[in-house]
Amino acid sequence: MSPLGGSAEGAWRSAPAAGRWHRTGDDPARATLRPEASALPVWPFVLPFAGYILWWVLGIGDMIWPVMALVMLALMARRRGLDFPRGWSVWAFFLVWAAVSIVECDTSGRVIGALYRLSMLLAATVFACYAYNARRTLTLRVYGGTMTWFLLSTVLGGYLAILAPNLQIDTPLSHVLPGALTSNSFIHDFVHRSTTQWDRNAWIRTDPRPSAPFVYANTWGNVYSLILPVVLAHAALLRRERSPRRWPVAALVAVSIVPAAATQNRGMFVGLGVVALWVGLQRTRSGRLPQVLAGAGVVVVAALVWFVSPMGQSLLSRVRASTSTGDRLVNYVETLSELRGSPLLGFGAPRPAAAPWLPSLGTQGQFWTVLFSHGVVGAVLFMGTFAAAVCYAWRCRDLVGAVLGGIALATLVESFYYGMTTGMMVSLVAVALLVRWREGGGASAPSPPVSTSDRRGSSLRRSSRSRWSS
Repeated sequence: MSPLGGSAEGAWRSAPAAGRWHRTGDDPARATLRPEASALPVWPFVLPFAGYILWWVLGIGDMIWPVMALVMLALMARRRGLDFPRGWSVWAFFLVWAAVSIVECDTSGRVIGALYRLSMLLAATVFACYAYNARRTLTLRVYGGTMTWFLLSTVLGGYLAILAPNLQIDTPLSHVLPGALTSNSFIHDFVHRSTTQWDRNAWIRTDPRPSAPFVYANTWGNVYSLILPVVLAHAALLRRERSPRRWPVAALVAVSIVPAAATQNRGMFVGLGVVALWVGLQRTRSGRLPQVLAGAGVVVVAALVWFVSPMGQSLLSRVRASTSTGDRLVNYVETLSELRGSPLLGFGAPRPAAAPWLPSLGTQGQFWTVLFSHGVVGAVLFMGTFAAAVCYAWRCRDLVGAVLGGIALATLVESFYYGMTTGMMVSLVAVALLVRWREGGGASAPSPPVSTSDRRGSSLRRSSRSRWSS
């Protein structure tokens, strides 16, 4: 049995129409029958992703996630037959450990920051559980379309940054909140928006890096690397269906290359490369080697063209001039050294580094934030959730399963150098849908043995796959 979900042979779930029943359990003879959850509406899931640039302009930003998570909790509380992906007890233990470790915070400001990060983790958990249970409404097509709208918000923000790199936006929320709150640097960045991340007084001259509709340019790169593979898979499925919507989706992917390159995110290209390699491996294992080779050829040609382009040369110049890699290494070493003072619970939140010019300890990567804030136990639980997802995805050789597994693997890699407060909304949902895809009979997942008495259950399971793919 997988640590993230029951094996397809041992335990299965179907998604029948409301009012019907489905069986669970390893032994069909002893399985219990219980009512399936009523259909959950899809709008609470779609709205925050699809309208993200609007929330950015209004000043709400990432606070839209916990707000909509509360809406989802209210909707799920009214439904019967809710379930959680099997094996998510590891993630639940991580959340409990993260909450307990807040007692190690030494100032009220760090307590507020720790509570904010915990609320975002809880919101991502609710989004994932909602997506897992919304089998009838959150179909594969809806999920792909939602990520396409999220990509549109990301691209619009990127082009706004290119056209107006010095633009500053005082959001409506900045005129509502009291000055005592907006004077805080953390809250200030939320309600007073900048389209680029750019230090005009830096010793080394650099180009402005698009960050809109996020606070940081690295967040732009992290989110882009996680949602672009989903949108590409969505475009491939639309092409297979000969849907006319494949053309605007393909056009969006094409025009997204310009702001993506302008962010000069090295880690973004690494993340995309990780997903591409995983998908290529899985598709090769499924017997699609000619398609994989053709795709690899296109990627190589595009990489060569980009390398000789002005954008490619700009990134190489930034790599040669930047000292961020050395600063990160010093920061990581100091983080590990300081952690010896509280290895189990950590310190609850990041703390200033010894050198004033270095970033705070426990930053510069989600892994380092978790390790420093929640200790070794928290880091093992956090990374273990996504490592288990990658292991679970090994048998998913179809396009959808491969992309979802690739996102889990990219999350593991990018967590070492990217803070993933926003990206976690994409990553954790992808893991939940990966489990749901396997349990519903993904293209490469083996079907459970069906006896004569279980023919009705098999019919319901096929109905579930149809709904998820429609």
